[in-house]
Amino acid sequence: MVTSQLKKALLDWSFTFMHFSLNDLSRFAHLNGFSLAQISILMHLHYQGACEITQFSEMLTISRAASSQMIERLVQQGVVHRFESSQDRRVRLVDLTETGKKVVTESMYAGAGWINELVSLIPDQDHTRYVNMLRILNESASQMDQKIDPPT
Repeated sequence: MVTSQLKKALLDWSFTFMHFSLNDLSRFAHLNGFSLAQISILMHLHYQGACEITQFSEMLTISRAASSQMIERLVQQGVVHRFESSQDRRVRLVDLTETGKKVVTESMYAGAGWINELVSLIPDQDHTRYVNMLRILNESASQMDQKIDPPT
């Protein structure tokens, strides 16, 4: 019974978190001339580093031509640059520019802007309890992540 209540509470929280975060992220993207798909590419590059253009067509389930066009727009916006792989000159890689790194950082904070308001609604005497609970959740999620992506 308690386990199912925990699952429901976590699902409810994850839906709420996604709702507010995606609204803020979508607003940021629109105000800065990006689509959510473009922001996804920038985030992917931030976390994974330079990669081949073909990875984006697979990630976004779009054609290679569409992903190439999307990358070209990002190049024109100055947030990514293309270059040849040092191992294989036929392979074209994409990575963030300094401007792109700044956009990613700003988008992360924009997607979490609603958290400031949420924190102000939580009574001060409850902050420590929430911090401890969230640390435990993050540690558990980190353990899951290690099972999915073992270090190479």
